[in-house]
Amino acid sequence: MKEIITSTGNPRIVEARKLSQKKHRIQQNRFAAGGLQVLGMALEGMASSHMARFIRPIDVFYCEELFVSDMAPRILARLIAAGAAGVRVSQRVLETLSDRELSQGLVATFAIDSLLHALDDLDHGGARQPRLVVVLDRLQYPGNAGTLIRTADAVGADAVILIEPAVDTFAPQAIRATMGSIFAIPIVRITQIDALDRWGKGENLQWLGADVAADTAVWESSAMRGSIGLILGNEGEGLQPDLRRILDSTVRLPQRGGAESLNVSVAGGILMYEWMRVNYPDIA
Repeated sequence: MKEIITSTGNPRIVEARKLSQKKHRIQQNRFAAGGLQVLGMALEGMASSHMARFIRPIDVFYCEELFVSDMAPRILARLIAAGAAGVRVSQRVLETLSDRELSQGLVATFAIDSLLHALDDLDHGGARQPRLVVVLDRLQYPGNAGTLIRTADAVGADAVILIEPAVDTFAPQAIRATMGSIFAIPIVRITQIDALDRWGKGENLQWLGADVAADTAVWESSAMRGSIGLILGNEGEGLQPDLRRILDSTVRLPQRGGAESLNVSVAGGILMYEWMRVNYPDIA
């Protein structure tokens, strides 16, 4: 039987526990993810044509005593077959590696660099139209970023682009909020808005900004039709001036109540689903 690690002071465990901190994720070039749904999504991504080569598992820590279904051993076996090193640990050790109350017996680490894309590397699947790219301007909160990545995946967006300085999408809270969609949709981080604009024009995208002060409500606008880059602003400051200069149009979400504005992940979700309704009306 494979040797079991029971000490939280084991060097391998110590290094894995450090992944809760950004500086150590950068140093080790990996992040941790746990739970059957998230890891199941990783396996689905590894089996897909457009994400398979980008998902690289490194370790999978497991505790058989915590397995609650036959799905866990199947996921474990597939991760090991894909190149992950299987590391058997005690329940106490696994609980220190997981940010979830219910780890479901599995925590795996994955390489970061292979999951980060460049603009020119994005594969849009040929002439498929219309397309959606979601751009997040200097987002600060991992929960918002993770939720928006998950929603972008749900509506079939091509990519999520983050403008720096931006939240780390590989933080535990962000990974948890994606519910595994981090393995399903390309993530790009950029610093140059001019480069983004040139790329978008080359892709025949119309830049659409979400702006609470826009003259046109989204339901009254034709800007959602076709291929767009939907730009969502920083939680506190909205869209930065350099981004406003590249916009082709802006829309707002009408409000009846007294709230000053909507949470960016809520607003982004509504706008993404409106884009899908307009362009793919046959999807029930």
